[in-house]
Formats: sequence, structure tokens, C-alpha cells
Amino acid sequence: MITAKQMTALLMLLVCVSGIGQKCKNSSKGIRRANKHFTAQKIVKATKPRPLFSKFSQAASANFVKSSENYYLSLVLVRELGRRIDILKDNPLVIQFENGSIETFYPDRTLLGKFTLPVTTEINRPFYNVGHEQLELFTQYPVAHIKVYFSSEKVGEDKYGTDDLGTFFDYEIRNENLRSSLMEPAKCIGQ
Repeated sequence: MITAKQMTALLMLLVCVSGIGQKCKNSSKGIRRANKHFTAQKIVKATKPRPLFSKFSQAASANFVKSSENYYLSLVLVRELGRRIDILKDNPLVIQFENGSIETFYPDRTLLGKFTLPVTTEINRPFYNVGHEQLELFTQYPVAHIKVYFSSEKVGEDKYGTDDLGTFFDYEIRNENLRSSLMEPAKCIGQ
């Protein structure tokens, strides 16, 4: 029979071994894209984008980037058949983790939505500031729910809500693989 002390030692060994097998490769494309966005600081590390949600005509992927002092969550939000939305500096991203904790992130600056080809496809690429404690939550818990706040004079859809923080798109992430898709990149960016 294994004692509690032996079980603790075994679990610690498993945690160490599982960290060795992680594939923590930098994304050179992610670094280039982030360095185009950030002019006052140099991005030194970026993870590869991971799918986050896909709901009706909207989808998003996300990755983490790191400068010498700060962490950021880069969100690529794609909308089909929509009107342009802007993500202003005071439009938060609210994430609820599987453990019930809720964190609020703010973009580093205002970003206007852009249309791509075909003209009915809109894309937004904000970078949200992430603190060290918030990054730890991403490493420990899957993402369960996301609210992306935005500004727009006209939104031609019924698929948005409003509250005290403003107008938002609301995404419950039901797919287990998508829920945990940011856990490994968060561990990698923190190393």
C-alpha cells in the first residue's frame, strides 16, 4: 500500500515529467504580427493560435504573447455577414473559468474593425493585457464562458447583449477541447 507521503512524491514526479513533454515552440509569425502591433515594446515570445470558439457566423482563436515585461492575450475575432465593430480601449473581455472565477481584461489600445475579402468578413485583432495571476488561471483552469465587449453604431444581429459594461457578444464554450485549448499555451508563455 502506498503512503500519503509516497503518493505526494509520485504526483510531484508526474507533474515534473508531464512538463518535460510540452511542445513549447515560439511562433515566429505571431512574434512578427505582435511586433507590428506594438511599437513601444518588443515582443520576445508568442505561442501558436488555438481555436477558442465557433458559433453561428462567428469564430475566434487566441494566443499569448510576451514582451520583456508584460503578457498579452491576442484574440482574433472573425465575423461573417456582419457590420463593422470596433474594440475600444475601455471595451473589456470577460472570461469565466471552469472553476467559476471571472477575470476582466482590457485591450492595450483602441482597434477599429477591418473587412477582408470577401467584403462580408470582418476581423478584429485586439491584444488584451494579462497579469501574472491571471496567466496562472489560464494554466490551471479551462475557459467556460467569454464576453467580448465592443462598440458599434449598428449591429445587424440579435446575437448580442448589453449590461453595465456595454454591448457584448456572449460565448459559452461547450466543447471540452476548445475549453482547455489555452492551458498549454499559457504554461508555455510563462516559462
